[in-house]
Amino acid sequence: MRKHGAVTANSRQEDPMPMRARKKQRTREQIASAAVRLFAAKGFDGVTIAEVARAADVSEQTVYNYFPTKEQLVLDEDAAFEARLVAMVRDRRPGTSLVDAVRSEAHKYLDELGRRPTGPERAGGMPHLIAVSPTLRRYWLEMVERHANAVARMLVSQSESALALPAAKIIALSLTGVFAVIIDELGQSLKAGSDRKAVLQVLRAQTDVALDRLRISERQPQRTR
Repeated sequence: MRKHGAVTANSRQEDPMPMRARKKQRTREQIASAAVRLFAAKGFDGVTIAEVARAADVSEQTVYNYFPTKEQLVLDEDAAFEARLVAMVRDRRPGTSLVDAVRSEAHKYLDELGRRPTGPERAGGMPHLIAVSPTLRRYWLEMVERHANAVARMLVSQSESALALPAAKIIALSLTGVFAVIIDELGQSLKAGSDRKAVLQVLRAQTDVALDRLRISERQPQRTR
């Protein structure tokens, strides 16, 4: 039995890993926060990795260790968001249509966007930067395409290859396009100085309008010649 205050061999082996993980997380957040402040003040294209490193009080190599490219300082959730979209399709409940799965996930995402910090630093966030930086926008569009392709592959897998990949890509682009439009419209609105809360309310309503129309088309019988 372990006595109070005693340090066993197992505890020495177990404790350092959580501490290292916490330190890495703090460093990552420190770098990301410094980048947001700089991007908000100078724009994405006007900031260098060296400046981010100085602001975060770390070396340039440390920045690259956590964010291999400058774009990933903004789009660091790339892989996680792709996994989220794939799970939206893969893990939907039996009987849940793709349209309803997208609606549910889009509402969650809009709620998350609404909880993000406001104030001057929002200009350093992903939606706004995508709207004002051509360089970052190109990278983001490539990311959107990758996400759609991942969803398309999941659709083919779920259909047991009954659905051809080109058809799956068309469907996947429609599904993932909902989130791309939300991000793009929010960024353009923030660029124009619009109120974020009001913009998100409009986007929720318009998302529902579009998905309602898609649902109706799903239910309508195909015309025969």
